[in-house]
Amino acid sequence: MAAKLNQKTKQRTIQFKLMLTSEEKEAWAAIASKAGLDISELVRRRMAGYRIRTVPEANWQCYWQLLKIGTNINQIAKAQNTALADGTIPPPIDRIPFEDLLRQIDRLRLHLILGADDEPSEDDLMEESDDWENW
Repeated sequence: MAAKLNQKTKQRTIQFKLMLTSEEKEAWAAIASKAGLDISELVRRRMAGYRIRTVPEANWQCYWQLLKIGTNINQIAKAQNTALADGTIPPPIDRIPFEDLLRQIDRLRLHLILGADDEPSEDDLMEESDDWENW
């Protein structure tokens, strides 16, 4: 971790020139943009051996929509629980196993962002979070 901080605080003073075709530059710029980097940082990270991960825009859109759906489900569950706690009749809804539904939504969100087919273990999540910090 200290090496990462030192590397970030060091000022880069040496310039390296690299010749590319216009097609190569466009392709690299597109990859860098999808990864949220500039071309220089893309090259530095790839040369350091980091895997550059990009997430398709459609996956991000689905991810946020699923997050909104999960939030709405939590609000419904809270309204039901509040009504029960207050001794009133909760608003009528179909009985849905909310926890299972939320778990499935979380798994789908992870799949969209991380490409994980199975529910990841804690080690997998830590490994992925390391990847995300490094790209």
